[in-house]
Formats: sequence, structure tokens, C-alpha cells
Amino acid sequence: MRRISVFLVTLLVCIPVAAQGLTPDALWDALITGNKQFVAGKLAHDKLKEERALLRNDQMPPVTILSCSDSRLPPELVFNQSLGALFVVRSAGNVTDTLGLASIEYAISKGYTTLIVVLGHENCGAVKSSMAGDDPGSPNLLALATRVRTSFYGIAWDPKDPKMVRKAVEANVRASAAWLPAQSRIVRDAVLSGKVKIIAAYYSLETGEVTKLE
Repeated sequence: MRRISVFLVTLLVCIPVAAQGLTPDALWDALITGNKQFVAGKLAHDKLKEERALLRNDQMPPVTILSCSDSRLPPELVFNQSLGALFVVRSAGNVTDTLGLASIEYAISKGYTTLIVVLGHENCGAVKSSMAGDDPGSPNLLALATRVRTSFYGIAWDPKDPKMVRKAVEANVRASAAWLPAQSRIVRDAVLSGKVKIIAAYYSLETGEVTKLE
């Protein structure tokens, strides 16, 4: 009960760790409220010592974030969240592989996650490199580029055109979101049962604002 009382007072500022009863839509609203604070430059987490003590033996992060590894896109800051709120998986181009998917399955199977946010961003380097058409020299980088290219396969994309880059980034975010239930029975069953919701989102490097991709 003490954990609930501590974290509920910061509801919509920092998602309370014990608030598993919040719906995915309510969690998304909380994230957007936090993002608005980030955009305004108003971040304040001054109870970290107390939070560390409360979270020492367990966690219940209600939101999983799959985001790009870009250093300008730290999910905890972007959504103004503190310890225990977000279960974060990151890779270049906000795509995931078997191990990343296993992390998401873990969060669902543990009963943590009720909302998954796949977060791409403006001018994503991994997407732009994949748009260029040249194959990278490393088999690992080639695997990444090939995966990103599947989201806009068969379309001639110009990485020098900002509008086309944005369309490609959004296409890749949507494809990454769709890939999760397509490749995982655990994710698929959770989504179909209504226990988990997946939201695709886009981050503006210019403004810091996160918007949902319908």
C-alpha cells in the first residue's frame, strides 16, 4: 500500500509502478502528459533515492518501449518517467530481432506490460541509410538494412527528400509494430485478448514532441 500511495500522487507525471489497473489508453495519456513536460523543459525527479529503495526487490513497469538507439531519443526523458515505469528495448531503426522480442515477451509473461509503444524518430539514420540502396559492408548491418527495407519494399525512396524520409520512417515504425504480434504468439495472444495494446509513434527532433501514428 505504501508504494501505491507514493506513486499515485505523481500520476500523469510519472506512471506509478503499482498502477497496473490503468488501461493502455490511460497509460498513453500519461506518457503524452510527460512528453509535454519534456517539450517544455520541465523535468524533475527528486525522489530517486526513495524510488530505488521501493524498487529494490521487484518491478512492475506497465509500459514497454521499443525505440531507436539514437542518443537523442532516451525514452525515460522523452516521456518524463523515472525508475520502474518503462521496460525499454532499443536498437538502431527501432526494429527488433529474436532476443529483443524475447525481452518483450518476458515483460508480457511477467504481467508487467499492458502497453507497447514502438517509437521512431525524425531523420532516422538507419532508415536513411537503408533508403540509399547501397548494401553495407557488414553482414550484421546488412541484416538491419534488409529488415528496414521490407517496410518500403518496391518503392523508390529518396533519402535527400525530407518528406520522403518521414514517410519511410513512419512506414518502418508501423512495420515494426506489426512485426511483433506477427512473430510472437505471446504478443499476439495478449493483443487479441485485449490485455496489451500496441501504439506506433513518431518523435520530432526539432520540437521533442511525440505523436501517435494512426
